[in-house]
Amino acid sequence: MSNRNTSNKKKSIVTGKGDTGYTYTRSGEKVRKDDIRIEVSGTIDELSSFIGLAKSILKGQNSKDILKKIQKDLLVLGTRISGETPKESKEKIERKHIQYLEKIINELEKELKFENFVLTGDDLASSSLHILHTITRRLERRVVTLTDETKFDDKNVLIYLNRLSDLFFLLACKCSCKEIIKNKRL
Repeated sequence: MSNRNTSNKKKSIVTGKGDTGYTYTRSGEKVRKDDIRIEVSGTIDELSSFIGLAKSILKGQNSKDILKKIQKDLLVLGTRISGETPKESKEKIERKHIQYLEKIINELEKELKFENFVLTGDDLASSSLHILHTITRRLERRVVTLTDETKFDDKNVLIYLNRLSDLFFLLACKCSCKEIIKNKRL
């Protein structure tokens, strides 16, 4: 049976087009699968997947709502990375997205005090948020490479990712603090 799609057959995720190490951008350009645009898009997917994991672990609805909004922002970011220019795309990462993150960061910083380096692994929830922090840092580095190697130039994206990694770090610390207090380890 052929994997070809026809109007009479159900569409399949299997196309066979990527079997030789190449794929296609949204604009139809054939590129290697290790092209920086594909790498960045894949890292966005990875981050969103791990956000989904964190949402399933966290107990507080407020944290889950924050993560859901971030996932929606990542969809917008993915569209921008895929090659749509700000003029073509109806949505983009704007200053309001950054301000949303900064507002939460400011609230968390008022609650938390840091004196030493933070060791990860206090519990599953905080560990999942620390993983989000590190994936976001990698995504930020990959976007820097994207900016250097292509015509992609959106300073708001780098600022957003920088704040996002800070937010994930603070959320992880907040989870760790709650777990330490709950288990009377202070």
